[in-house]
Amino acid sequence: MNAASLPPVALLEALYGGLMQEPPWEGFLRALAEAADATFATLLVAIGPAGIDAHVTPDIDPDRADEYQKLSDADPFVGLPEGQVVAFQDFVRHISPRFREWLDKAGGGQILGVDLQASSGASVRLRVTRDQSRPDFDDTQSALIASLIPHLRIALDLHARLTSTQAERQVFSSAMEGLAVATLILARDGRVLRRNAVAQRLLEDGRFIREEHGRLAPVMRAGSVNLTRLLASPLTPGEDVRFELPAAHEPPLRGVARALPSAAYGDGAHVALFLSDPARAEGPDAASLRDRFQLTPAEAALAVQLAQGAALVDAARILDIAHNTARSHLRAIFAKTGTHRQGELIHLLRTIGSDFDL
Repeated sequence: MNAASLPPVALLEALYGGLMQEPPWEGFLRALAEAADATFATLLVAIGPAGIDAHVTPDIDPDRADEYQKLSDADPFVGLPEGQVVAFQDFVRHISPRFREWLDKAGGGQILGVDLQASSGASVRLRVTRDQSRPDFDDTQSALIASLIPHLRIALDLHARLTSTQAERQVFSSAMEGLAVATLILARDGRVLRRNAVAQRLLEDGRFIREEHGRLAPVMRAGSVNLTRLLASPLTPGEDVRFELPAAHEPPLRGVARALPSAAYGDGAHVALFLSDPARAEGPDAASLRDRFQLTPAEAALAVQLAQGAALVDAARILDIAHNTARSHLRAIFAKTGTHRQGELIHLLRTIGSDFDL
């Protein structure tokens, strides 16, 4: 690609910079419409064979956008040669009356388009549109869109990766919260870059840790020493290190630190801390479980022991019941809670414990 065929820098800035905006793509589509002297620009994404999964047209009448969603199966300007800029009038031979009516309402007399197949498997359609009163698109606008195609492929791949990463973080964070595990991402200097809801509650509670000037600050000097040593240690990515953060008048907060790969994040993230608050890890009390799941007193007592981390044989010993009796209670607990495995049950009980603590 020679210099004359390169897209304007401002358009590339809008394309790549817009990936981090919410909602994405809108700034780029506005900039593209202006650069192509178009009425508007549109991005359509279809994940599967049926319908449109995403329709982004900045500043269009919302009613027109909703109507297109219902009419998308009648759009004749689909299935373009992959990666080629095509004009509507050169491709379409027949337009249904209902789609022609929609085009007239939306001001879509002229359209340039390109279809791309993203690496994620999504089908992506880029369209720029002028109303019928404007001059026809010419080679200048076609060349502009063609110059964007390699950048669009890169941007679509980046967007798919960003979206996937965000979804994975949300799932991971939700799982940690369900298990009453506080998660903090720290920079090397102790700055708190990210935290989940459980960690935020610990910081606000202030029994073990606080946030001071954006940095994690254990309340006890011994905890500060442990944290400083941890942050200064040359941990191997993926390595787990166990540590404790003492409190004044209760058992310490136990945690695991995991070093992050240096290239995993671009914001200086250095280490992830996973902290288990012993007060929250106990789960609900027996009375709460009896009310919620109609457990017997004996079943509720066993459930509490399991939620606190006891193995079934140890729970039976603590409750002074036979192991076979404990197994019988456990089967009843499974049936009443809708769980099938002990790990699944403990997850549920600790989640219930978090709910009752709110």
